[in-house]
Amino acid sequence: MSKFTLYDYDSSKFPFKETVQKMMDVNQLDMIHEIFEFPEKLEIIKDQNTILHDKFYEEMKKDEFTNLYRDFVSNFISNLEIFRDEQILYQTYPSFRIHQPNNIAVGQYHKDSDFGHNTHEMNFWLPFTNAWDTNAVWIGDPESDDHVCMEVDYGQVANFDGANSLHGNKDNLTGKSRLSIDFRIFPLKFYNQQEQEQTQTLTQKKKFVIGEYWSEL
Repeated sequence: MSKFTLYDYDSSKFPFKETVQKMMDVNQLDMIHEIFEFPEKLEIIKDQNTILHDKFYEEMKKDEFTNLYRDFVSNFISNLEIFRDEQILYQTYPSFRIHQPNNIAVGQYHKDSDFGHNTHEMNFWLPFTNAWDTNAVWIGDPESDDHVCMEVDYGQVANFDGANSLHGNKDNLTGKSRLSIDFRIFPLKFYNQQEQEQTQTLTQKKKFVIGEYWSEL
């Protein structure tokens, strides 16, 4: 049984790469390390607090990206067969990752449920650049043979069980940077306001409630 599912989307209808190139003011996203290379190996917490992360998060809240992201969730993700007849919540602001050569993108292998996420959440991973081998996300125990590379080309989005499955990355030896977002979808039937108020995100300290971490379509 596969640890992830790939879905192809129309990148001319949802032009993430071109939009992010404009946001980050670069011509080639997978060579962004030539413009700004991280001075040290990223660690947990710090892996969301670089100059490039700050730039993305600032630009992300402007209309162009916000409208693109919401349109994608509303008109592509919510129409997937797995959400037939489901009311869903979506992560208001997606998480941004940069995996530069000879570096990592997230500080450690983890399950999202270790950091307060509900076990019914569903993860989606959308690279703005092709992701393969050591610049991709890997799912499973890195010490075991049951450890798979989530290869995703631009124009694809991957769904995986990040809440309950160990996942992380390796030292990037591809020579190319990988830029991506990941976001979570939460079936509304599992949402309990009282339970959700008990937890918050690791870096931004947002509560996992509608109006903060979650938004309704």
